[in-house]
Amino acid sequence: MRRTGWVLMPLRVFLGATFVFAALQKLANPSFFDASSPGSVQAQMHAVAPTSPIGPLVDLSLHAGWLVGLVIALGELAVGVGTLIGLRARLAAAGGMLLALSFFLTVSWTTAPYYYGADIVFFFAWTPFVAVGAGGVLSLDALLAGRHRSPRGTGGPGGRLERRALVGAAVGAACLAGLTAVLGRAFGGAAHAPRTTARGPTGGRPPRTAHHPATEPAGRSAGRAPHGMHPVTDVGSVGIGQGVRFSDPATGTPAWLIRAGSSRYDAFSAVCTHAGCTVGYDASSKRFVCPCHGGTYSARDGHVLGGPPPAPLARIKVALSGGKVYAR
Repeated sequence: MRRTGWVLMPLRVFLGATFVFAALQKLANPSFFDASSPGSVQAQMHAVAPTSPIGPLVDLSLHAGWLVGLVIALGELAVGVGTLIGLRARLAAAGGMLLALSFFLTVSWTTAPYYYGADIVFFFAWTPFVAVGAGGVLSLDALLAGRHRSPRGTGGPGGRLERRALVGAAVGAACLAGLTAVLGRAFGGAAHAPRTTARGPTGGRPPRTAHHPATEPAGRSAGRAPHGMHPVTDVGSVGIGQGVRFSDPATGTPAWLIRAGSSRYDAFSAVCTHAGCTVGYDASSKRFVCPCHGGTYSARDGHVLGGPPPAPLARIKVALSGGKVYAR
């Protein structure tokens, strides 16, 4: 059993440290619990609900989105710490599987092909620890079991070494927690994104695969409503540099209309090309931000600025006519 524990040690450290870091990143990020931020847990839940197989449950959870986010963060912290120090290791692994499964059924559900998503990999990575726990290596479970069997406990050199290693791991985790919290609060969190200035309707279902392909650059016209185009908003209702979200007439998926100048309007699909999440718009930096995996796009032409997205956002044709903005 101990040999198995040592063999699994690299995976155990990776999973434990990753879940601890994910939890601390959420707890240290002010925007994670701010419903008005595109990076908030509420924004993520709203974006994934239409395509998730547990969509009704996600919609129900939105009534207490901040509480759900807190439970997720604390659950990740408990799973990570329990895995690292070997305390209730099997239970911690089962919790890790449950969290990974919930992420797969929501955030990663639209990822295609499925193996591009990390959550399904995390789900199966926890399975050996559900079976064997920490394997008796650097484990509080093993130390407590040894003390239960012998009143004198594990007083040998091996026992003292393991206790010192566990104390070191606990101190290291505490230092990591403090450092992450301080840096997160100072810089707004690694996943922090400024608030959007969006107005208007939302809706549509992000596709499971690639989004609607780009057709033509944004255009302008005058006179009557252009043939085959649908009104989005009045020209004067959107300030320069601001954006309004609408449904793409061609696909029914979420889209963004951005006023780039006095008479220039650009429209793009709001479906992230990485995993199908709905991106938000940050007017201060003129970029689109994905709340799921941190991808960013330019609001000028939709190209990828950073993160995992493999392709730019699709451009949607727009036209001006009779004081209104139309899209097709």
